[in-house]
Amino acid sequence: MKTATMEKLTRNNIVLLGCLLVLIIFLPFLTSNRSLFLHFLLSAIIVSGVYSCAFQKRTRRILATIGAITLVVTWLDIIFGQSDVFKIVAFAAIFAFICAIVFFLVRHIARSKNVTSTIIISAINGYLLMGLLGALLLDIADTAGGSLTAGSGSPGIKFAGSAVPVFHDYMYFSFVTLTTLGYGDITPASAATKSVALMIAVAGQLYLTILIAMLVGKYLSQKNR
Repeated sequence: MKTATMEKLTRNNIVLLGCLLVLIIFLPFLTSNRSLFLHFLLSAIIVSGVYSCAFQKRTRRILATIGAITLVVTWLDIIFGQSDVFKIVAFAAIFAFICAIVFFLVRHIARSKNVTSTIIISAINGYLLMGLLGALLLDIADTAGGSLTAGSGSPGIKFAGSAVPVFHDYMYFSFVTLTTLGYGDITPASAATKSVALMIAVAGQLYLTILIAMLVGKYLSQKNR
């Protein structure tokens, strides 16, 4: 692969990583225009995600199509913020795009012959996107038919320091479960949220063990060559 292409892919992956880290770490500190800032971050994640790896043309077209639809509906959600229809469609589009980008990222890493800085950053991005995907699943499960309840036993959703949960609360719970930290301050109470929590925990461990083994094997093979 040409050096210019590699540099471009590395730059796009760094942009994607930066956007994900800002979303995870700094979003809770915003007190105003949080929704607008979240949509800007999601737009940057979508664009950089489409161009994060040397995908095949067919794969790139699929990602670009899903990404374009996601961008349109998420910004229509901002314009028509009072419409539940746009919120549901935007939520579904974001969920579909993240599922697609995680799948194609992991497939690209598995098919790569060499371990480069771009591949390593892509692996990190895949893990962070899995945490974001888990947050969306928790939000869906909680809204659709379950509730998460803290240790006080109060009905509905109760997070420490927040009477009404926001998306970052779901993200916090997702990453705590993904990394199997299990602080215990949030407990899945319904069948739906228990299933999602189990799925996130298992997926996180499988991702780490399989991907690390894969990268180490590729690196040793590359070194021997």
